[in-house]
Amino acid sequence: MFAVLKIFLTLGLIVFLLNRKVKMGNAMLAGSGLLFVLSGLTLQHLGTALKNLVSSYSTWEILFALYFVMCLEHQLRTSGIIDGLMVTSRRLLRSDRILLPLMPAFLGFLPSLGGAIFSAPLVESASKPFNLKAETKTAINYWFRHVWEFSNPIFTSMLLASQLSGIPLSALIANMVWVTALSLVIGWLFFITPLKSRQITPQTAAATESGSIDDTGYRYIALATGPILVNFVLIVFLKLSAALSMGLVVAAMALILRQPLQEVSAMLRHALDRKLLWGIAGILFFQHILQQSGAVQEIAALLNSLAVSNAVIIGAIAFAGGILTGTAQGFVVITFPFLLALAPGDINLVMFCFVAGSAGQMLSPAHLCLLVTLDYFKADFLKTLRPIAFLEVILVAAAYVVVSLT
Repeated sequence: MFAVLKIFLTLGLIVFLLNRKVKMGNAMLAGSGLLFVLSGLTLQHLGTALKNLVSSYSTWEILFALYFVMCLEHQLRTSGIIDGLMVTSRRLLRSDRILLPLMPAFLGFLPSLGGAIFSAPLVESASKPFNLKAETKTAINYWFRHVWEFSNPIFTSMLLASQLSGIPLSALIANMVWVTALSLVIGWLFFITPLKSRQITPQTAAATESGSIDDTGYRYIALATGPILVNFVLIVFLKLSAALSMGLVVAAMALILRQPLQEVSAMLRHALDRKLLWGIAGILFFQHILQQSGAVQEIAALLNSLAVSNAVIIGAIAFAGGILTGTAQGFVVITFPFLLALAPGDINLVMFCFVAGSAGQMLSPAHLCLLVTLDYFKADFLKTLRPIAFLEVILVAAAYVVVSLT
């Protein structure tokens, strides 16, 4: 039980600091320090965590991938491509209500570690007619970016789940695609449907009027979607790393946009957001300290010893894994050993595990997408998570009903 207590104390401190607008890097460092003390770790454990952080390929992959995503965001924003895309899209779709969820959902289909930063400016632009609060914009960007968690075949978590469970990826997706559909529906009903009564400005009304789309409009669409599609091809088909792929895309865009050296230099400086990069480093360090503490394994063992149904045990372990790691890969790796021991080959239990684990990671203060979106919109942590928590309850309840009926 002490493992549960120390984790709740650690996460409570992180949430408290984030809610007090403490920089996320400092908040994660404080949480790591508290967990270090409560777990009775030694300097040797600290040295191992630091060594693993610095020497890990994934650490530098994440940092460089995010850095290049921020470079691309700067290119699209300062060149007028984002504004041009929004005007053109409004004329094609004639609805900002559609644009609000469409932009993060479209960009969320590509698993990019820094994708939340990329879609946030588009949500900001599409939300202007509705005068939304920062927390609402954050929640919309955050929610619709993750609707593909249960059906995207190129997500690492899906590939891991298929490999560890022995269930074919196609069968796994077919059994969980309804969760993506439900996520889209309840997200639309909760966030988008109420916007129909909002006041739209005359400027926006004029922008949404039908009109011909000239070559410039189509050029904006190509320049906005092209980098995403090219990145998709480079990662999925050519098997390049995310950092290398994004670096090549940024270099190609610099040539296409004919950026002078002065603009390239300004872009590279702008993308070097020390506060954000420090925050990411803090998250990664926290995960290494968490691994050294052994708290995850202790909690998993405790839950596994309880005399309750397999669904409750698996759901609780997956949810705890999602909360603690803030990643889909994290809860998959933590949960699936228990799932295989309790009910090997149970595809419905795999589905419930995924839904419960995703709920945990969506509510985790260590979730990178949440933190970078909060930072972009300057939103309140707890106020943002309230509607997200409500929607996650709906998903988990629906998944539990499905498991119970099978």
